[in-house]
Amino acid sequence: MAGRRTSKRRAPPWLAPLVAGIVIGAGVAAGIVIGGHIPPPHAPHHPAAARPPAPHPPLSPARKPAAPVSPNHTVPAPSIPRQNPEVSQGPAVGPPPEAPPVPWQGRPRVAIIFDDAGYSMRTAREVMEIGRPVTISVLPDLPFSTAIAQEAPARGVQVILHLPVQPDNLAIPLGPGGITVDMSDDAIQKAVAADLATVPTAVGANNHMGSRGTSDPRVMQAVIEVMKARHLFFVDSLTSPHSVAARIAQQMGVATAVRAVFLDNQDEESYVRGQFHALIKIAQSRGQAVAIGHVGKVTARVLREMLPEFDEAGLQLVTVSELVR
Repeated sequence: MAGRRTSKRRAPPWLAPLVAGIVIGAGVAAGIVIGGHIPPPHAPHHPAAARPPAPHPPLSPARKPAAPVSPNHTVPAPSIPRQNPEVSQGPAVGPPPEAPPVPWQGRPRVAIIFDDAGYSMRTAREVMEIGRPVTISVLPDLPFSTAIAQEAPARGVQVILHLPVQPDNLAIPLGPGGITVDMSDDAIQKAVAADLATVPTAVGANNHMGSRGTSDPRVMQAVIEVMKARHLFFVDSLTSPHSVAARIAQQMGVATAVRAVFLDNQDEESYVRGQFHALIKIAQSRGQAVAIGHVGKVTARVLREMLPEFDEAGLQLVTVSELVR
């Protein structure tokens, strides 16, 4: 009997790839378990098909890089009002006084008051650098009220209190130390005294806003009583044609004057120059005039530039205390 012939059977051709696939799959699975991720396969590099980088989103205003801060940086004071909110109440050029002008000898005189001081030393010093007698009116209880009141007289600038008085528009904030028509006489007098304490070198006062308060005889009498007791004068800023401030002051024997010209209802050089020219003509015709401008505007610079015109017109700049009567 012939013996059975044995031969080695070949593995089918598809088996080797299958086994290799199983091995590779097991390795990948192990990598997921151990490493937590599969490294991405290296795709061929095709520069033409490369995706451009995504643009950076624009910074919002809140995220813009801040400007460099000076080592001497300090928190700024509240901003200076850019215009008188009462300009529509009182004309920029006031009417002539009811009483006949007092005869004068010599040169016509002009007193210029710069209102709204107290927010900034820099703007107050612009007035102090004019080099002629002028008056600065300081709002009470602001960051620089007392410092300005102390420095200005040493530099030849007269100081008065810029007394906040209630306007017709009740939406306009008075700021610290304001006088309102619903206050009692005693409350008004205490408020005025407290305001003066923050402007210790004041030799008088004028009203800040006040179209409503200065038209109320009771309110103004309470204010003027403090002026009289302290031997101070009061200048009517004439923010309303209905103001009784000057009349009450005269009746109570307190020296007073009335504003003739608002210089800078518009903070523009050409406008301010025109108002100064109007002031020159009024002073020449009346013998004297009181004008009101504001710190922080072009007014101080324009005045310095126009001083030769005042001299050529024969006018003398004086402090406002020299024109009250």
